[in-house]
Formats: sequence, structure tokens, C-alpha cells
Amino acid sequence: MSNWWRSNQAIGLYLLLIIGALFTYILWQPWAHRVMRDGFLLGMMPMMGVGLMLLCAAAMIMDPLRKEQPENLQDARTSDAWLPIVMLAGIGLCFWAMSRLGFLLASPPFLLAFMLWFGLRPVRLAIILAIVVPVVVFAFFTLLGVRLPQGILAGIF
Repeated sequence: MSNWWRSNQAIGLYLLLIIGALFTYILWQPWAHRVMRDGFLLGMMPMMGVGLMLLCAAAMIMDPLRKEQPENLQDARTSDAWLPIVMLAGIGLCFWAMSRLGFLLASPPFLLAFMLWFGLRPVRLAIILAIVVPVVVFAFFTLLGVRLPQGILAGIF
């Protein structure tokens, strides 16, 4: 494989294509054009966020470091592509579990699994964080008036 495919410029191109597809998807959704009570479009913030990501990806294609290759990609192989696929599947499974079990019950196992996968050690710290972080996030969003999925704990909260 040529070195260009692993350069910052190529990564910027990959991101530009993927994020461009996401922007197009959001743009075509009927909910994105629904006007809210305050006069803003429901999809305005997602489109702004994705639009800014598009600008950053375009900057990667044209910046002075575009020909450089990140160190950790120099030894990358095509067979390494399963890692992000597993991560996306895990995130999808987490959202599926949240819809059934609720945020507080579904988040800790997934947080623990991902923290251990990314190398957070000691394991005791990962377990503590996997329990404390969802509780703090749930409490914070509850104080803001945002309801996270409650699942089977709906009668308690």
C-alpha cells in the first residue's frame, strides 16, 4: 500500500466523505427542517456541528502537515479495520440496551468494557468510574430537565 493512503491528507479525505454523507443524511431528514417554538430549526445544531467537522476535515486535506503520516498508522494493515467496526457495533448495542434497560443499567457495562479495551488501569479504577460516571451524568441531565432512558427503573425515578 502506498504511503499516501496513510497520510493526514488521506485521513482528511476519508473523514470528508463520511462526514459529508452524514451531513447529507441530516439535510434530507424531515425532522431537521421542523421549526421549533423559538423559531430555530430542530436540525440547526446537528447541521452546524457536522458542518464544522466538514471544515476541519477539509483543513486536514490542505494543511502544511498533510503529507505526514501519524506514527501509529505506519504499521497499520487492512485487517485492522475490524477495530472500528467492533466499536460501532458496541455503541449500537449500548443504545439498544439503553432503550430496554435504561441509561443507568446499560451504561456501566459498556463504559467498563470500552475503558478496559482502551487500556485504563488499574481495573478497580475502571469499575469505579463505570459506576460513578453514569450516575453523575444521569443526575446532571435530570437537574437540567432532560430525561434519559429510564428503562426498567422507570417506576423508581
